[in-house]
Amino acid sequence: MKEKEKKANAPVGYFRRAGAARYLGVSVRTIGEFQRRHIVPFAKISSRCVLFKREDLDKAIERFRVACIGEGW
Repeated sequence: MKEKEKKANAPVGYFRRAGAARYLGVSVRTIGEFQRRHIVPFAKISSRCVLFKREDLDKAIERFRVACIGEGW
């Protein structure tokens, strides 16, 4: 049986698709949907490697934040 090759680690401050999903607390499928709908910027390095910048993930998810009553008054 052939041993699986290790995936190269993403640069510091960047996530691959699964890491981005863990960071945001969503599924990998949701990250794919965010890509498809251009909700979060990404860099497509190759056909199988997509990188997400931590700051871009934070900005994108902030758009979904709903303030509670009394916040910001």
